[in-house]
Amino acid sequence: MTFPFRLENIFGGVIPIRILLIQPGYRRNAIGFDRMIFCEPLGLEMVAGALKGHQVRILDMRLEPELDRVVLSFNPDLCGISCCYTIDVPSSLLIARRLKQNGSKPFVVVGGHHATMMPEDFFREEIDAVVVGEGEETMRDLADRLERGGDLWKVPGLFIRDGKTFSCTGVRELVEDLDSLPFPDHGALQGYRRNYHMGFQKPLALAETTRGCSHRCHFCSVWIFYQGRCRMKSPERVLSELMSIRERNILFTDDNFLISASRAEEIAGLLKKMGIQKRFTFQARSDTIVQHPDLLARWKEVGLSGVFIGFEKIEDEALASLEKRNSVKNNEQALEILRILGIEVWASFIVDPDYEEEDFERLRQYIIDHRIKTPTFSVLTPLPGTRLFEEEGKNLTTRDYRLFDIAHAILPTRLPLSEFYRQYASLWDTPYSKYSLIWEGFRALLKGHFTLPELMRMLRSAQKLSDPSFYLSSAMES
Repeated sequence: MTFPFRLENIFGGVIPIRILLIQPGYRRNAIGFDRMIFCEPLGLEMVAGALKGHQVRILDMRLEPELDRVVLSFNPDLCGISCCYTIDVPSSLLIARRLKQNGSKPFVVVGGHHATMMPEDFFREEIDAVVVGEGEETMRDLADRLERGGDLWKVPGLFIRDGKTFSCTGVRELVEDLDSLPFPDHGALQGYRRNYHMGFQKPLALAETTRGCSHRCHFCSVWIFYQGRCRMKSPERVLSELMSIRERNILFTDDNFLISASRAEEIAGLLKKMGIQKRFTFQARSDTIVQHPDLLARWKEVGLSGVFIGFEKIEDEALASLEKRNSVKNNEQALEILRILGIEVWASFIVDPDYEEEDFERLRQYIIDHRIKTPTFSVLTPLPGTRLFEEEGKNLTTRDYRLFDIAHAILPTRLPLSEFYRQYASLWDTPYSKYSLIWEGFRALLKGHFTLPELMRMLRSAQKLSDPSFYLSSAMES
């Protein structure tokens, strides 16, 4: 398959093609997570960084939903849609249809985590190709061949539409040396950057230092996406990227930032040596924290303010059923270590669809007893690509991807659905004081970090989390 024409100027040289990278917009009736933690589309920035030499624009439709206007003014030759989350499949398909209805009819490609796990979801006439796996090198090669009229079948890592069928061009190997990747193009989001935040931490930037996970939790597909491998950027590369970020608040996107304690120690040392003063948050496993408490103290010295930990369950047997390979004791010890250091803990818990009232009450009481201030709750969801999906796919109560948001039950519940959502929504009321949330929000407003409309949207989103009628009505509409 070749691009139907080459773009040449009057001197015979090839004109760089125009590439529009698209982050889908908000989903109607989204529960509220999007508004509470609203992050930049770092994956698109990394792809943009690999497309230097082309005319690249990123459209974040969560902030700028006017797709038709942007397409008309920019007139892209190639459009790349990011579909990392299962819930973004319907909106990604809608965007693709709208792009093909436009007079210019660009070459449309979809990539991202879900697109890799379930490429067949995008075998549609409005889509020309699907990127499978890491996107930087594939998109660069695709753009180069589109620009020069080359053979697209020679670009590995794609499913290409040929008439009504899609065929694979071959497997694209993982990037061996992450240091060899171009820096993310943060400038491509310059008009949006002030809008990204995590809670009331604003402005916020993301940074990636590793890819992959060494564990095999059966509800997670990260390790499958990365073929069971873990790769790390060097401490020097990490420091270089951090120095290129202007925002003070940094969230590391690594699934386990402490995957190598020695590397984390070296990064902390370089931060101190270079005098970089930022506020960091990362994800880590509790067993690693328990094994290296001094490392967390070291990171506290260089700006660590929060850690996300997947507690998941409050009983060891339940943890084992998830293949978490960790213990409740480790969770509790890590919580105490971080509490002593003054580091905030974002503890996530998984709610099973077969929970009864006493299960919800035990979880609620556990959070109170252990004084967990910022827990988060997700409903056990068989996401496509996970082992859980392979095991439970036949038991799904719906195939409507809009409900695959880890806040709705898509497996049969033991309690009546209305009661399940009442119990689930009440969990969000356990640790959170509405008055303290409002006060913290207005403090951020007074500091100039938020506008009043932004603050009100956040508070309304937080309110939805504890409103059982919202979960139920969303489920009934699907």
